Amino acid sequence: MNRRLEMLYQLIPKKGCGMIDVGTDHAQIPIRLAENAYRGKIFASDIAEAPIRTARIAACEHGVENQIRFLHCDGLALCPSDEVDTILIAGMGGDTICGILDRTEWIFSGDFLLVLQPMTHADVLRYWLVHNEFAISREVVIADAGHVYQMFCARPGKAGRYRDSEYLAGKRDSVSLGDGRRLLLQWERDRLQKKTMGMIIAGQQDSPAFQFYRNILLEMEEDLKNADR
Repeated sequence: MNRRLEMLYQLIPKKGCGMIDVGTDHAQIPIRLAENAYRGKIFASDIAEAPIRTARIAACEHGVENQIRFLHCDGLALCPSDEVDTILIAGMGGDTICGILDRTEWIFSGDFLLVLQPMTHADVLRYWLVHNEFAISREVVIADAGHVYQMFCARPGKAGRYRDSEYLAGKRDSVSLGDGRRLLLQWERDRLQKKTMGMIIAGQQDSPAFQFYRNILLEMEEDLKNADR
């Protein structure tokens, strides 16, 4: 299990009525939970048939195939809402994760813990959570094998106000684990600097979009000053 998956495993409560790993691939986290006597029910879903077959084989090899229920479905479509309290969705784009959550009406009427790890568009996912009344209680930023990964834990609740830069890199006070926050802030700052430089070359420095990005850059510079405090 690589560092990304290990950190996600650590974020899963080890007590509860059940959990589901959406887009399970090789089902490494469900298998690890089953091997370590997780007390709740364990579900692993995937939209494609091949990963489900692979996951079943891996579970058989570890002797835990009877402890995991495999669901061949889109997102949470076949997940029994009364048998889980933790939902893990990792390793896909933030916009894709938003779509899965949007299509699952029952997550808005229960106290579910969402453990989310977007590969891209983390800002889109944060915006969705904040504006659909999910409060991000914990964040992790780690660097692993040349990539920076952002992970969120969220529950239903009122979120505080977010600055524009915090949609991209999270609130400093909620980042409780990991060593990649400074690297993330630097990467996002450099990306926006290139974007604004391109707008200057194109003569767009008087546009509202340019001012918007410039304000985010100023916020990020302030965040970088405080990143190690």
